[in-house]
Amino acid sequence: MATATKPRIRPKRKPVPAHRQKQATRNQLRDLRHRFSLSQALLSRLLDVSLRTLSGAESAGTVPPQMQRSVTQAVRLFGALGEAMQPAFVGQWLDQPNEMLGNLKPVEAIERGQIDLVWQIVEGLRSGSHL
Repeated sequence: MATATKPRIRPKRKPVPAHRQKQATRNQLRDLRHRFSLSQALLSRLLDVSLRTLSGAESAGTVPPQMQRSVTQAVRLFGALGEAMQPAFVGQWLDQPNEMLGNLKPVEAIERGQIDLVWQIVEGLRSGSHL
């Protein structure tokens, strides 16, 4: 004789209050800068936004929609660099001339649309191969 079992009812998650969502966003940008030793000026160049926009996003806790994709891409790049070196040196590496980029700084190469070349160098650093 089979017994009927009650279906499990999972409690609904409470939505995250808006002020906590904003706090998380603000912390994400600041934490990103601090973890990888990036100045606001350098991060704003990498995200292709004005320094004022970045500062406002950090202060107000809102990331404009046009910044979301750039932030995601930057997080991927910083994470890959963080695997190849101490995270505290990432900002310095991005802002130093690099022979493999024709003595351009990686941030300048990114601004000029040469992100693929920067990624090749990053992958070489991660794998430990000599480029």
